[in-house]
Amino acid sequence: MRSDADIEDAMKRYGDVVLRACCANLSNRHDAEDAFQDTFLRYATKEVAFEGQEHRKAWLIRVAVNVCRDRMKKASAHDVPLEQIGVEHTAFVCEPDDPPDPADMAQALETLTPDQKMALLLAAVEGYAAPEIANMMECPVNTVYSHIARGKKKLREVLEDDGRTR
Repeated sequence: MRSDADIEDAMKRYGDVVLRACCANLSNRHDAEDAFQDTFLRYATKEVAFEGQEHRKAWLIRVAVNVCRDRMKKASAHDVPLEQIGVEHTAFVCEPDDPPDPADMAQALETLTPDQKMALLLAAVEGYAAPEIANMMECPVNTVYSHIARGKKKLREVLEDDGRTR
């Protein structure tokens, strides 16, 4: 088990990026927070030797993606339409602290697949290159390029259709 200081350091350094990764994959804030906790629980209990801070950050993001995928698989086995249980559905997108235009981006991000959201987050916000993203998402590099290109195209189309871009 890792020391409290090590866990606190990891959460301070990478908590925001791990939460954003969880939010990009899950559409419910509570599920994203649960996935965040599961990610750091795995970090606390796994004795992985890291080659540096970037390796530790990449490991946390990869674990977060896998935790989210596991949650989505488990949830899809128990899907019940909200209307069937008498709950009104409201769209939700977990956003970074300081987005340029929250309402527009939230609506536009809802149109992306989780893989497109994750690839764009890692490339645009975190500054990772496609080969690094491919390693974190466990997919081929060309697939990452496709996710990024299709995600950008879809965002552009949605924002232009709404008259919100030039």
